[in-house]
Amino acid sequence: MVFPSECVLERRVHSDGDVDLDLDLDDTNLPLFILKCKDRKAEGYDGDELKIYNDRLKSMTIGVRLAVAPTAVSYLAVLGAPLFAEIVAVDNNVIVIRLRFTGDGGRMSYLIYDAVALSLRLVPPPENPSWIYTLSTNVSIVRPRQGGVYALALTGRLAGVDEGDSLYLWRPSSSSLGPWFKKQCSFPDLIDWSVNETDMEFSFSGHAYWVDLLCGVSYCRCDALFDDDNTSVAKFGGFIPLPPEARSYPRNHEWVSQPVAYRTMGVVRDSIRFISIDGFQDYVKLKNRTVTVWKLLGHDKGWEKEHELSLKTLWGFKGFGDVPKDLTPMFPHLRTDDPDVVYLLLGQYREDRFDWKFIASHPRYLLTVDMRNKIVTSVPLVGLFRDRLLSCRFSKSLCKALVPRNDPLKKQVPRNDPVKKQLKRRRC
Repeated sequence: MVFPSECVLERRVHSDGDVDLDLDLDDTNLPLFILKCKDRKAEGYDGDELKIYNDRLKSMTIGVRLAVAPTAVSYLAVLGAPLFAEIVAVDNNVIVIRLRFTGDGGRMSYLIYDAVALSLRLVPPPENPSWIYTLSTNVSIVRPRQGGVYALALTGRLAGVDEGDSLYLWRPSSSSLGPWFKKQCSFPDLIDWSVNETDMEFSFSGHAYWVDLLCGVSYCRCDALFDDDNTSVAKFGGFIPLPPEARSYPRNHEWVSQPVAYRTMGVVRDSIRFISIDGFQDYVKLKNRTVTVWKLLGHDKGWEKEHELSLKTLWGFKGFGDVPKDLTPMFPHLRTDDPDVVYLLLGQYREDRFDWKFIASHPRYLLTVDMRNKIVTSVPLVGLFRDRLLSCRFSKSLCKALVPRNDPLKKQVPRNDPVKKQLKRRRC
């Protein structure tokens, strides 16, 4: 099998409890591959809970429907345990899933799969009920400049002035500090946390980035996070403001979609890029709504505008065809291996010009837009969660992680699993 260098993943993780699981398994155009797992371990749970969660981990099988972007949307399935789950972070070979088992009182855990080490870990979040988050409630994957190893990071502020700011870190290697350990950190005085929020996180070239899609980017060197000295302080190096024309109004949680509906930031090849779609925070005629892409020249060098594309111009691109022209662009995504290509969703929206309101809703198409060659590919979207997508390079890391196709589920799926029954029906 030729592994695509890029895929578009649905954030929702399918499970045995999905009513559409049987229908999905019949999709012969997008077969289900099972991911190898040679090392399984639950950690961070107390007493009898540790055995319970280890038993649950042993019963799990992770499958992936892998599509070459942009022909279809790929997704993960966790089989053998009824749960509710979504992908919260992906970085090359590592994928992090936030989940809750049904009948477990709503307790949250993180499931971490490494496609190179073929390992599966199940860990609870840090136990600190008094934690007031400063940067993000999401987990991020951070790596030192040399690469290879990784850690999960949660960044926040502990209650109480004397305790200051801190990060909680988890590393897959054993540590005398426990599954999660706290590391003090300090932020530049110029960051105003009464205004800034974090919409997304990523790691690149030895730095971790926490992005406010309306204001800018906080960052720190990851090397400071990979020592066992919990008395040292990790210093955040600074703050990168967004391009002047993209610096936005204060958040309007009630009347305007959240910033991820019209902006994103991430790594494309060897640079950081930022996309913004106008028409969300102030009125712009549908045909004039514009997608703009900037490239970060350096932490202290600002941004360079690379592409600018109006919806009217997009209508004329080769391949747009019969896609309806009454839909607005929304939920942009970067293609990680091509700076000239972006993904956009086209969907319906609710708008009120007098008492300003703009809410993105009901995405109907996934577009792959080649801005340089003026070509567009469209894929109809079906389902309730199709605005919850992410583009990543996880597919490129799967060359040694897939169970051979000669009988992929025979020994990998737990006995009496509905997937086996479905496969038997398909073979007959």
